[in-house]
Amino acid sequence: MNYPAAFGMWLAMTAIMMGPVVQPWLRALWRIETASAIPFAGGYMVAWAGFSAAAAGVQVGLAAMSLPVPFAMDAPVLSATALGLAGAFQLTALKEACLSHCRSPAGFLLTRWRPGAGAAARLGLEHGLYCVGCCWALMALALAVGMIHLVWMGLLMAVMVAETVLPFGARLTRPLGVALLALAAAILILHA
Repeated sequence: MNYPAAFGMWLAMTAIMMGPVVQPWLRALWRIETASAIPFAGGYMVAWAGFSAAAAGVQVGLAAMSLPVPFAMDAPVLSATALGLAGAFQLTALKEACLSHCRSPAGFLLTRWRPGAGAAARLGLEHGLYCVGCCWALMALALAVGMIHLVWMGLLMAVMVAETVLPFGARLTRPLGVALLALAAAILILHA
């Protein structure tokens, strides 16, 4: 797969998967100033476009090294590594800080709000960077499970939405991290 095609796939996937995550933010912004919702969404997508560019580069680079993408069980060490990294990230202070930001649109918008389309786009970019910081490791698991595997991608999207939107979502982060680490260890043990 060439880079433009990979970038397009990652960009489309992030737009679909992060739509439910950003929806409460757009709803809150709609109440403050309706005209700013589109520039905010544009700034948000710029942040995810940066992630998509990097992920596409990784995907194309792995393919150039003749590594299977998605890894799945064709490359159990790569799959275990991806799961282990995502699991470990779930346990970090950076994940917690970014998730804390992503869970409170009203407070963020009320303290940082400035009128105008440019300010809304900057605010969307800032929030998007927090969102990328929160969700990048889970999103990168698409390299292991495959972007076209709707069940796995739906599960990843449900986890990201639950973490950021549901009242108990923050309590899912650490158990999920432990589960991902355990799954990584199980794959390594079974394929040793």
